[in-house]
Amino acid sequence: MPELNYPTADGVSSACILIADDDYINRELLANLFLDKKYHIIQAVDGPEAVQLTRKQQPDLVLLDIMMPGMDGYEVCALLRREFSDIPIILQSSLSSNEAEIKGLAAGAAGFISKPFDSRLILALVSAQLEIKRDRDLLRRQSGELAWANRKLKHELQERRHVEEELWAAKRETAVANQVKDGMIKDLFAAMCELLSNRDFYTFEHGMRVSSLSRHMGEVLGLDRRQLDALELGGMIHDISKVAIPDDVLLKPGIFDNQDREIMRLHPAMGAKIFSRRQCDPLITDIIHQHHERLDGSGYPQGLRGDNVSLLPRIVMVADTYEAIVARRPYKKPQKRQEALRLLRCEASCGRLDSKMVEVLAQVTENWNPLAASHFVSDKNTRALESFRRKTYFKEPLSDFYNYRYLFFLNSSGLLDIPDQGYTLCKISCCNLDEINEDEGYLKTDQILDDTGSKLHDVLEDAADCAEISCINILFRKGVTYLIYSNCPSSELKILLARLEQVLLELNREWRLRASLRQRHFAADYSMERALYELLADSKRID
Repeated sequence: MPELNYPTADGVSSACILIADDDYINRELLANLFLDKKYHIIQAVDGPEAVQLTRKQQPDLVLLDIMMPGMDGYEVCALLRREFSDIPIILQSSLSSNEAEIKGLAAGAAGFISKPFDSRLILALVSAQLEIKRDRDLLRRQSGELAWANRKLKHELQERRHVEEELWAAKRETAVANQVKDGMIKDLFAAMCELLSNRDFYTFEHGMRVSSLSRHMGEVLGLDRRQLDALELGGMIHDISKVAIPDDVLLKPGIFDNQDREIMRLHPAMGAKIFSRRQCDPLITDIIHQHHERLDGSGYPQGLRGDNVSLLPRIVMVADTYEAIVARRPYKKPQKRQEALRLLRCEASCGRLDSKMVEVLAQVTENWNPLAASHFVSDKNTRALESFRRKTYFKEPLSDFYNYRYLFFLNSSGLLDIPDQGYTLCKISCCNLDEINEDEGYLKTDQILDDTGSKLHDVLEDAADCAEISCINILFRKGVTYLIYSNCPSSELKILLARLEQVLLELNREWRLRASLRQRHFAADYSMERALYELLADSKRID
């Protein structure tokens, strides 16, 4: 991988820019624009030299004139785009028509500037494209480093567990309770909780509920103030190290596979390691480290048994399990209190949980529901981040359905076979997914979306088989909306639309899904991009 050429810590930029223009004055004018930026400028007098210099020096950006002898800018742009897809190319020309810009973008250009030059526009466009390239290059390098780190982590897991077990034993023996400075610890815990709420509001709210449950249980047991404070603070941040767990695991709306499970099982040891190095009450460290242990030795990370599991972790592990059962999770519905207690008592009878702690929790929750407590975060940015993270549950998964952007590619490639009478775009919008998701959960919602797509796909397949004349019908997906392109004549289209409406009625009966079908016909020369955007904004339903 070539060395990245980007601004250094002292502000001096070393980005390399290739200026290709057969006019010496134009090259110098452009080069002088970047004097203050201190870019490394190289120049080419024609297309072949521009290609040669790009292959040799791999600049970070190419400013390419269109009208050059031999190879024009379009040819050079298309050639460089095939060989160097990550180098942004900005075309420059005295041609200011839309056709010239469209041709340049089709050749792979990232931007287009017209002569005479506007220096502010050039500087802004160049700066933006360099920043985009920098981010892409850094992401590629970091992705490689992450992959290497993950492989290394997999091989070191067993050794690290053994080392950490010895470390925690030593830390518990040497930790001193009088090292705790209440004021600083309270502030630190408040900051960590705020950080956790920004990273994952669900984990934050889970921790707050476990904290309340654990302290209530401690009060019933008659524990002293230090133990009660440790239960409250330890329960609050027992999952704090989940901030380091990748979203693909932390937010996975389904059952974990073996690798997911191994990664998630790292969080107790990771969290305890953070706090064992600082002036933190060892009771809190024990809660973080042991809340996933089980009395029969089946827990993790150490597989502790019986009396080797401390008192406070015994309380928190029961509160933690109870909250996980009664609270809604992305992949399951919440259970009632009585069902949760039945499951906890079953675990206790098998020797995994402390039966006394289970009965204390039953007493605490008899007239108090920990889910009723609201932990409001006033920062609007936190709510915005959480809203976005929840929306990612509905992101388009790998499936048999084309992304709607593929329609633009087919159109620009001339593969849609648009007839003289024009084409039709249809939109199927799912109107009550939020309601279904609230009632049934994410897995059921995804199942409904997939079933909807499959049924729509079957209708299009049948329509193609039964059509009297050859026509094209293609299904696309944009988030939770399905789109259909059709070049069928009106007679065939009318039959197709009727079949689609029938499918939507079947989905309503089967899943309670309310979906609307909208369609618009466009002239053959009407912009596909504009047509699609108009359809997406259109609210008129077909009869």
